[in-house]
Amino acid sequence: MPALDGIRILDMTQYEAGPSCTQALAWLGADVVKIEPPETGEPGRSLAEGGTYSAYFCNWNANKRSLALDLNRDEGRALLRRMLPHYDIFIENYGPGITERFELEYEALAEIHPGLIYVTLKGFGSDGPYSDYKSYDMVAQAASGAFSVTGDPGGEPILPGPTLGDSGTGTQAGMAILAAYIQRLRTGQGQRIEISMQEAMTYYMRTRLSFLGNWGQQACPRIGNGMG
Repeated sequence: MPALDGIRILDMTQYEAGPSCTQALAWLGADVVKIEPPETGEPGRSLAEGGTYSAYFCNWNANKRSLALDLNRDEGRALLRRMLPHYDIFIENYGPGITERFELEYEALAEIHPGLIYVTLKGFGSDGPYSDYKSYDMVAQAASGAFSVTGDPGGEPILPGPTLGDSGTGTQAGMAILAAYIQRLRTGQGQRIEISMQEAMTYYMRTRLSFLGNWGQQACPRIGNGMG
């Protein structure tokens, strides 16, 4: 039997940060139902080569089930609320203000399902000076300093190839979900989890930051293929 057999996830995510999380949990046996807008589906479906089932979309959403639901309509949101008690986890990575517009904030959903594990992924969290900013992988990587230490000495900053700003955030969200689920088994209580993409990326920057003393506490330089 798969490790996460019986765990049900309502997946309200798009592109990569959220989908990478829910796909990893689906591979471990969770039942993931992805909510998408009618007709077009989530934006990642047509990314890169276009169409409705691009390689990009398949890479991050294989092994899930999809349901088309129009959350712009009262009927769509009402149906989602009726579905909610049948799921353990609700996860979203909409842009700032979207869950409020759809009336899908944690407080509203916890009234319906007190044991719900509610997960929100945002570029810069829900408060602070950048909370209203959208974020993509390269934004999170740049804001965390990954650009600044990638590239040849004296050269321009370079975007790292691996999409750690997105999928690295998703991995951390997956660990947080499993921890919250174990805690719910012990206490019966749900909770809200928030992960900032910028903060998640700093987790992967710690080795480079540990070399600060090598440069007299100045900012870490780009050193190409060298070691600090």
